[in-house]
Order: sequence, then structure tokens, then C-alpha cells
Amino acid sequence: MNSDCRQRWAGFWAVLLLAVVALPGSAENTYTVRKGDSISRIANRLKVSSHALLEINDLTPDSVIHPGQELRVPDAQGEPPAAAPQRRHKIAAGDSLWRIARRYGVSVGALVAANDIRNPNLIRPGRELIVPAAGASAGDAAGGGRDDLVATALKYRGVPYRYAGMSTRGMDCSGLVARVLQVHGVEAPHNSKALYKLGKPVAREQLQPGDLVFFHTTRPGISHVGIYIGDGKFIHASSRGGEVKLDRLDEGYYHRRFVGAKRVD
Repeated sequence: MNSDCRQRWAGFWAVLLLAVVALPGSAENTYTVRKGDSISRIANRLKVSSHALLEINDLTPDSVIHPGQELRVPDAQGEPPAAAPQRRHKIAAGDSLWRIARRYGVSVGALVAANDIRNPNLIRPGRELIVPAAGASAGDAAGGGRDDLVATALKYRGVPYRYAGMSTRGMDCSGLVARVLQVHGVEAPHNSKALYKLGKPVAREQLQPGDLVFFHTTRPGISHVGIYIGDGKFIHASSRGGEVKLDRLDEGYYHRRFVGAKRVD
């Protein structure tokens, strides 16, 4: 091999080496999913937003994650995000979430979101709770605010439809929405017309995940409500479907019966 040829090959390998070193994403961190993890819990632990965690892993709010799965975690500095120290409280006989929240200076919604509590009225002595930083709201504890409102709603997917219900044994449309809002610290009525009085109006083309969407179905005016989750879909307790399920807002039955939307902050 002559000297000119050797020089060309040396130049080629030098360029290739520089390209490999400069590959984007080399400074990204990863996280291995543990048993009991959820996107909101991981986002809270790593101090990133749920939306960013979903986006970088090409996931949607209703994607299922499983133990052992490796997730990419963005970090602009290339260092593992530092998790804030967490206080813990062991539930004693006679405790209530309200009493615990008052003791530590946090909201009930923050406790519920940080511990994935399904029924705030039913807590068992002996269970250890994560206590968020003093003054934390539900959105702070969940690590993603509106994204985690959607994540909470999706936990009830498949719960049977039950008129006037508001529990995991069965719920109706306003029962689902009121329960999700209450979990996140928002006082909400169990009535679709009353829910329509909350928040501020949002145009259909400006909908964001977590917005409440309202319809006229069984009668004129507001008679049905759900929670928009993005990508033209919403989650609701459907009497027609018999359970809490997803449907499309951008076409078909509910597209024609859409009345309006509200954003509850």
C-alpha cells in the first residue's frame, strides 16, 4: 500500500472516530423499571416531567411498562438526576390522610399522588407512605401535573360502568372525572353539568391532555363528560360500552356530540 493510500485510510478512520464520539444521546442516562413502577412514579423519582419521559421513549399515556424494561432518561448535563430526600410516615391506627397531610404541611392530593392511593378514604395501619416536600401540591408530587392527571384516569380503565358510582366497583362518567380530580387535590362535584362550571373554556383545536371534554348524549345540554388524553382520544365511563374506556374525539359519535371543554388548573 503506497503512502497516499495509507494517508487516505488514516483520514477515514479519524473522521469515523470523531463521528462515533459525537453521536447524539451518548450522555443520556437510563433507568430500569422496577416492580410497582409507573411513569409518574419514575418521573417523580428522577425529577423529570412525565411528558418528557414518555416522549423520549416513544410511549403514550396508556403504554404499559414492565419490570426489567430499560427507559431512556434525558438530562442536559449528562449526570444522573438527583432525587430529593423523601420523608416517610407509617400509618397508625386512627390516622387519616387529612391528619397526616396537616402534620407534614402538604396537601392530601400530594399524598395521594405520591403513593398511588386509589381510595383516599381507605388507608391501612402499618403501610408506609412517601411524604412529599412541605408545601407540595398534587402536581408537584406526581412530577408532571396534567400528564399525571391523565395517568391517574387511565388506572381506572376497565372499571365497570355503574350509574352514580364513584369507586373501583363501578362508576359513571362524572364519578370518574370527580374522583380523578379529587385525587389531585381539586374539589369536584359528581355531576357533569356542575363540572362544566369549573375551569376556563378551551377551544377544540387547543385541547391538551388533562382537559375535561363535555357532550350532549342522552338529552340536550351537558349530559356526558370525559378527560382528554391526547392524540384525538379521551377516557370516560361509557354506559354504551359498559366500562371506563377510550374513545376518539376527532371523529364519529362523540365528535358530533361535542359541546365544549374546560381546563381545570
